[in-house]
Amino acid sequence: MRLLKYPLDIQEEKVNALAALGPYIILAGSDGHVMAWKQQQLVDTAFDKVMIRDLKPEISFQVDRDSAGDIFFLAGDLETLYIGSEHRLWGYSGWLCKDTNSINPVEKMECKLIFKCTSPSTITDVKYDINLGIIFVLLSNGNKVLLFHHKSFNKLSEIPMKASKPVTGITDPAGQTFTIMTADRSILVYQVNRTGTHKLINKLTQHVQMYPLHYKISMSPQADILPVINSVKGVPNNATSCTTLLDRNNNYKVTKTLVTPSSNGCKVLVYSPAYYEKPNKKKGTNTRYDLIATSGSTDGTVSVWNTKRMKPLFNALQVSSTAINDMSWSQDGFTLFAISNDTTLYTFAFQEKDLGVALPQEEIKLLQELNKKHPKLEEPVLEQVPKDFSENIKIEESSSTASIPSDPSKPLLGKKLLKKKTPKNQSNGIKSIQSTTMEFNTPSYTVPRDLKRKPKEVTPNNTSNNVPSSKKQKKELQPIDFLDTGLLLPNTSFSRVRLATPKIRSTFKYSPTNSPNLILEVKNGSGNEQRPTIVKLTSKVLDQDQVLFQDFIPRLITICTAGDTFWSFCSEDGCIYIYSDSGRKLMAPLILGVGISFLEACGTYLLCLTSIGELYCWDIERKRLAFPINTIYPLLNPTLRYSDDILTRAENITLCSITKKGVPLVTLSNGDGYLFDKDMETWLLVSDGWWAYGSQYWDTTNTTGLSSSKASADAFNSNEANINEMVSDIKNDNQSIINFLERKTNDELNRKGRIKNLQRFARTILMKEGFENMEEIVTLSHLENKILASIRLEEFEEFSKLMMVYCIRLSELGYIDRLDDVFQWLYNDVSVSSVDPKFVEKDFRRNLLKKILIACGDIRQVQRVTTRYAREMNIIS
Repeated sequence: MRLLKYPLDIQEEKVNALAALGPYIILAGSDGHVMAWKQQQLVDTAFDKVMIRDLKPEISFQVDRDSAGDIFFLAGDLETLYIGSEHRLWGYSGWLCKDTNSINPVEKMECKLIFKCTSPSTITDVKYDINLGIIFVLLSNGNKVLLFHHKSFNKLSEIPMKASKPVTGITDPAGQTFTIMTADRSILVYQVNRTGTHKLINKLTQHVQMYPLHYKISMSPQADILPVINSVKGVPNNATSCTTLLDRNNNYKVTKTLVTPSSNGCKVLVYSPAYYEKPNKKKGTNTRYDLIATSGSTDGTVSVWNTKRMKPLFNALQVSSTAINDMSWSQDGFTLFAISNDTTLYTFAFQEKDLGVALPQEEIKLLQELNKKHPKLEEPVLEQVPKDFSENIKIEESSSTASIPSDPSKPLLGKKLLKKKTPKNQSNGIKSIQSTTMEFNTPSYTVPRDLKRKPKEVTPNNTSNNVPSSKKQKKELQPIDFLDTGLLLPNTSFSRVRLATPKIRSTFKYSPTNSPNLILEVKNGSGNEQRPTIVKLTSKVLDQDQVLFQDFIPRLITICTAGDTFWSFCSEDGCIYIYSDSGRKLMAPLILGVGISFLEACGTYLLCLTSIGELYCWDIERKRLAFPINTIYPLLNPTLRYSDDILTRAENITLCSITKKGVPLVTLSNGDGYLFDKDMETWLLVSDGWWAYGSQYWDTTNTTGLSSSKASADAFNSNEANINEMVSDIKNDNQSIINFLERKTNDELNRKGRIKNLQRFARTILMKEGFENMEEIVTLSHLENKILASIRLEEFEEFSKLMMVYCIRLSELGYIDRLDDVFQWLYNDVSVSSVDPKFVEKDFRRNLLKKILIACGDIRQVQRVTTRYAREMNIIS
């Protein structure tokens, strides 16, 4: 064996991909510089038949990358070359010009853009199946695999991956299957034919650890062995990784395990396309075997394995000071080419005495025919779809609601506290106040007379002694007869939720906090045409009042609110009016048909909560619902408050508001705070009193009556100066919605006297067996929830600071797997689709990841994880 090290003459450029196509070896630089050498010329140079200074590429040209990022993928044949970056894939037809000696035959080639994607979508791998004539393109954010025809470049089909993110693919030398390794450590095997028809035939239980790298993996030439790199089944976290070989003909059972020398896992594993044979002198027979070339993800070690042995046949330790990015075998199986991260081309030139005799390709074809056959795929039958079918679906989806079906036997009563004035330190992103305190009407207790109820049990002791019970009797329900459905609204009588509605005031004024000079005055009349209600907006400047607009409404007005560019108020019977600043009606009156308990506005959004718990959120600027109509019912803990009575009391609603981004917020009298996720169409818990008991990053002294900047820094038990500084910045942010909700939780805990129990609780429960690490677990849970809430609230700065604190704590506590999971998410995954575009920007997440890697770089116990990502992002060499 002879080794040739050939440094490439490329300035400030890396080579991430190479391919052996026919007699050529092709390399693609990160900046799009493509070069091709004759393989035999490199082999002759290795055996000193050609001087190294005479080595020159046969073909060289530049890819027009269109600022699409570095080149990572290279595949094809002698007719077409497929070159790809993380966002583009091109096809270069006629790249090999045999009729000219020119080294720059750009004029002879035809370039066509096959596929293009934009952030946050990322191409994770490109594979070309020469037997099927299909190009496989793996997308990370779309979580799917696209199939293109190799000549026409037309899209044949796509393989949806649902929640699994594809990382790399493995083609079948026999052209029957395509294997996908995903980020969730699963392996999916699909049967594919030439038309792009596919079918999932196996989901393997052999879990793998896939990092955000561009892997290079191939199958055995007989197509009977599937390699699985970085197998974690039965391997401890700190043990060296292993590669398992799965037998496709034996239900993918493990046939052999190769323990690779790299401690950071394997990145490149390529089978030789040849099948070897060597005489066994002891047995008098010939031994047949495959050869596998492997290399780690960080070191420059290259190993060649004989599949009949447990030890490497050839092991070039630290042949390069940098990682090996890609490897490829020659078609005859006697030359191995490798490219390192420092742009050095390695040629391992073997002889027959080194490896054995390569069997002819006809013998390999016969072995492929012996593999397990799959039933022929049935082509899908395309039905004729009406032209407006998709439009009808969209209309039905947009008009659907998430309301809870009525159950007249178990309604639930929720009552509401009085609205209060806004505290001075309240977030500017929240507007949830009226200028005056209001009183509320008690919800109706009326139910149908024939509604079956469980009779109250009478205590024998009380009846025999004629002693009245000291327990206060619950208010008896008032049965009525329904003479007509018009006399009493059925949606109120049979609703599970009944909220209080504001009492009608003869006159009141409303002024928004951000514009105190504007005053909306309401003078209620008799609620009819004879004496209508007068609504007047006045601007007060230099003690002079100027009427901006005035209107007469034949109804009784209860609540007023204002957004950035509109004013709104509602009537007693559930009619909402919306005006511009000049008094022009922006919309016709909205008829809800039921009383309104909350009406709040912020930015361009208007939020309405009816007395039966229905939640409406409108985008006034676009004049449409921000999300389908939902309900407040899940927040009132109906299962916890259930009793034999038909109507049961629930928690009080102490706040119902909306942010400038259109996110509804609700707090209850038990201290819990919630936000509504319009993507998931459900409520999310943001602030919980449980975290006040156990989290190190909860400040119990921070309430709405105190400025958060005055809170003591000693409330945080972390002694690290860098964490304390970031935590202090987060805690003192008066604009934070999450902080505001946590202050509301502290208010309720103080009101109920539960704060006094915190220290006693910490002393007792932490001493019990099984609860020793409860504090750190609750702390991490609290941080994780704040991070997720900040994403939904689209708070960029707060999200970055919380993520820094969270990752440092994970590093200090040694949560390696969870830390790696966070790094993968920041590196190449976006799980939120409809939030602000900045969250899905690749640069935003990558820059944050760099800051986290630098902050956690000195923590020794996680350096195995941080170093891998730091090298991949070129932070360290």
